[in-house]
Amino acid sequence: MISFSNVKKSFGNYLVLEDFSLEVQKGEIFGLLALPDSGKTTVSKLVMGLISPDSGDIRIDDMEAGTGVRRLKRRLGYVPQLIGTYPKMQVFEYLQFFAACYHMEETKIRSRIHLLLENAGIIAWANSPMEILPRAVLQKLSLVRAMLHEPKILVLDDSMSSLDARTVSEMKNMLLDYMDEGRSIIITGSSLDDFSDLCTHLAVLHQGKLIRKGTVAGIFRELSEQNPIVIQFNGKRTEIMGILKDDRRVKSISLKENEIHIYFRGSSLEEAELLKKIVDAGILLYSFYREAGKMENILGKEGKGERSLISYER
Repeated sequence: MISFSNVKKSFGNYLVLEDFSLEVQKGEIFGLLALPDSGKTTVSKLVMGLISPDSGDIRIDDMEAGTGVRRLKRRLGYVPQLIGTYPKMQVFEYLQFFAACYHMEETKIRSRIHLLLENAGIIAWANSPMEILPRAVLQKLSLVRAMLHEPKILVLDDSMSSLDARTVSEMKNMLLDYMDEGRSIIITGSSLDDFSDLCTHLAVLHQGKLIRKGTVAGIFRELSEQNPIVIQFNGKRTEIMGILKDDRRVKSISLKENEIHIYFRGSSLEEAELLKKIVDAGILLYSFYREAGKMENILGKEGKGERSLISYER
């Protein structure tokens, strides 16, 4: 449904995208993860036809991006980082205006607007001027506007950053319902939390290139295997350190008071075997878990945390 093939995009001497290739199929929620100012908005604008690539090919629903503008725009819905507002216009009027821009049938406009405002939980704001709307309501309104003409494809450009958890959850539920109707969604962001419980597929953009792409489950599994295991225990450290040093799959150990971080190269079953060995030795454990994934882990960077009191590396 969406295809980027060997796309290059620069602004002056600044190369934003290089040899960028990506496909998004019907019924997918595709997350594009990158650090701030790393090309996410550029990708969104290329999909929408707001800018053109220097080279390469972009096709949207079998049409070349930027061509057949009227037909293509009807197939796309766009949620930017910040919504453009008409301060004195009421919410319902605002949505009626955009419905008219998309030549929606007059008989369907009011019912469609009412349904979406209800689903977004902002029907109480229908007759309020936009200048008084809180940011969370504005962002939900932006999503409602993008869904109004029932486009095949939604593009959300970092649109859930800095929102409260409840608003993010409500927007995610709206997107999941929309995907269930057979539509495709591209969402960009800088936090893994934006994707873990929403997207079906994920790509990671770094320094203008895609460094990883695949299903969310596959990438998170790969990422998890690279993260340290955190062990919190009670008792003397000598016995547990002995067990860990004797295991060849433990590649490094760092100890801070009664918390140990180990880099373990092994399967989930082998992790369980290590845990059993520690418990069978009579060592009291408070926890034994893989550290949560971070952007730095995906990009292959090491965080600069506090120095451990004791370290061991194989």
